[in-house]
Amino acid sequence: MSPPAFLVTFSVKDALTGQPLSGVTVKEGSNVLGTIDDGGTLELTKGTHTLTFEKSGYWSTTLTIDVQSDMSVSVEMYPSSTAFKFLNFPSDIQVYENTIYTLTFTLFPIDTSATYNTYLSISGLSDIIEVRKDGSLISPEGGKYYLGDITSPVQVSIKFKAGAVGTHGFTITLTSNDAIMSQTYTTTKQVTYTVEPLPFSVQMPNEWQVGTNELRISESSGQSYLITAVLKDSSGNEVWSDSYAFSPYEAHTFSINVPSEGSYTLELQFNGQTAVYSVQVNPAITLVTKTLTVSEGGEGVITLHFKNPSSSVQYYTIVVSGGFLPKDINQSISVAPLTEKDVSIAFAVPSELTYDAYELNVQVLQGDAVVFSDKVAVIISDSGGLTLFGGGSSTSTWAYVLLGLLLVFVLRRR
Repeated sequence: MSPPAFLVTFSVKDALTGQPLSGVTVKEGSNVLGTIDDGGTLELTKGTHTLTFEKSGYWSTTLTIDVQSDMSVSVEMYPSSTAFKFLNFPSDIQVYENTIYTLTFTLFPIDTSATYNTYLSISGLSDIIEVRKDGSLISPEGGKYYLGDITSPVQVSIKFKAGAVGTHGFTITLTSNDAIMSQTYTTTKQVTYTVEPLPFSVQMPNEWQVGTNELRISESSGQSYLITAVLKDSSGNEVWSDSYAFSPYEAHTFSINVPSEGSYTLELQFNGQTAVYSVQVNPAITLVTKTLTVSEGGEGVITLHFKNPSSSVQYYTIVVSGGFLPKDINQSISVAPLTEKDVSIAFAVPSELTYDAYELNVQVLQGDAVVFSDKVAVIISDSGGLTLFGGGSSTSTWAYVLLGLLLVFVLRRR
């Protein structure tokens, strides 16, 4: 008695584009069972079957299936111009806004003779943090990541920062060669991911300053969880942190102490995820006078602006030096809590100078530490007065004028 036969329906797609394929030949061993399109069917007897799917322009694909009843089978076929399969690739990527996501998948070489000198490139993704191969960090080379010769499956991870709420996408491209570098293979994968709103709202300071800054967070999803806020400097060192356990719809204000001006990263860690924000802390001291024009024998004034966002009085010493100054100018000042003010430093300009431009050094000290340093360009203007024939001092000018009047008088007398 012949074993029972069942109807097997095949979904046959291009593995990279998802487009349906037609004219695919199905073999079992050397026997051709038939040619199918996407959605086509074959009758197969009960039991295990190892089937090979072939189509011009595609790598052949082999699957082993166990037929016990009518069933459906999905088949993915890769173009012969590609060299890799993407395995264990997430089908639905959803992330929170501003959080860090790591996309991990396996690169499986379809044919190892086509996977030499492999490079990975990513387009359409701006905030790439790192790329790793089997856990090892890969540094970019001209925007590409060198993976080398791949003879067995490798794990690749791409860590990036999610952007604004909405649907986003980027493209992963792998280029490789055969052993003698005569043929290039290109494998391309389109990646789509959805960015969801955070389960809480974040209210940042209008302007970050040195000292205390308030960060207000309001829970908006009706959940209870712990949020840890961490501030890191540009080198990745933690300079401040605090945690708070939120009840549903509760709000809390973190008081973040910023030690100095510069670039920072604020991390909000919750439920195993991290939202990341870039923070630029404005300077407490700025030089208002960058360029100054003065006259020989005159006076110049340099102005600095001071902010004190802290709750205590800040004491500074301003030092102006260099250029034509015979000695350093020192001026001590104080700035009241939660205030800001301009401070002017006056200096005399010598009456005789060699050059028409000088540079003065401006430093601000807090105790013995230099907390601010900049330079002022001082331009020396002409001393003034009427000039004749393109130059000369005021004395020589008047001499020329008197001589001219005398000549006119003599001529008129004649």
